[in-house]
Amino acid sequence: MIAQQEASSPLLKRVIVLSYNNYSNFGDRLGYHVLNGIMPPYAEVTYGNLDPWTVPDKPYDLLILGLGNSLLPQDARSAELAELMERVPQSIGIFGTQYRSLFHQGPTREGLQRILSNLTTWWARHEDDIRIFGGGRANVRHLGDWLITAFPMASPSLEKGLRIPDEFGAENLPMDRVIQQIQSYAAVSSGRLHPLLCALTSAKEVEYKEQRIIAGSSEASGKFASMLIDIFGRTFDEGISFPVDRAAVLRYKVKVTANVDELRQQLATLLAPL
Repeated sequence: MIAQQEASSPLLKRVIVLSYNNYSNFGDRLGYHVLNGIMPPYAEVTYGNLDPWTVPDKPYDLLILGLGNSLLPQDARSAELAELMERVPQSIGIFGTQYRSLFHQGPTREGLQRILSNLTTWWARHEDDIRIFGGGRANVRHLGDWLITAFPMASPSLEKGLRIPDEFGAENLPMDRVIQQIQSYAAVSSGRLHPLLCALTSAKEVEYKEQRIIAGSSEASGKFASMLIDIFGRTFDEGISFPVDRAAVLRYKVKVTANVDELRQQLATLLAPL
């Protein structure tokens, strides 16, 4: 009976997902759940790490690079990643960029261009990512920050402020409780990108503190401004609270949700059983 059931089952397609999901960052961890929610049922998924490099040595039908996080300069220079992309027949990128000046330097620039050229589709996080690095490629799509699909539109229950620290980690925290806590405050200040995105779906006003490559450096990540421009059509000054335009957030959420549905369909097509 078991043998008959196995023989009649569709052939599973092997997927390797490379990310920083092993880190404690809220966004990296949450991306794991968002991707699992759109994977077709006939995909056998293996999660590997970019740092340290952890990829089981077996054949794959599809490589997914990123979980909505930022690709780092060292990833563009990774010989292991370049070799893996050469031998996996299809690949999807779900990532953005930060500290973009570093990607214009020698081997890093060449490595990023090689990655983008080899991807079946790059679903870019921000319009700025496409404008700066897309180069008019036909395989580039604007996904938006898909983690917003994990945050319902909500109203705060506490008329007070929450300050999320720069080094906010969520290694042992349940994701549902973190989201609920952030969304309960009317005012939120965040030094991390995705807690700020979560707050935009609920808070009356927010404030952000840019990440910098080195404390005190003028080299900012750039991802906060890119996200705010995508949502509101403009950026806001760092360290100054601003009111949230809920209608703009809702429009962005609707747009990203539609894009995620298209990504879901592409995954279903690429991983269709034989």
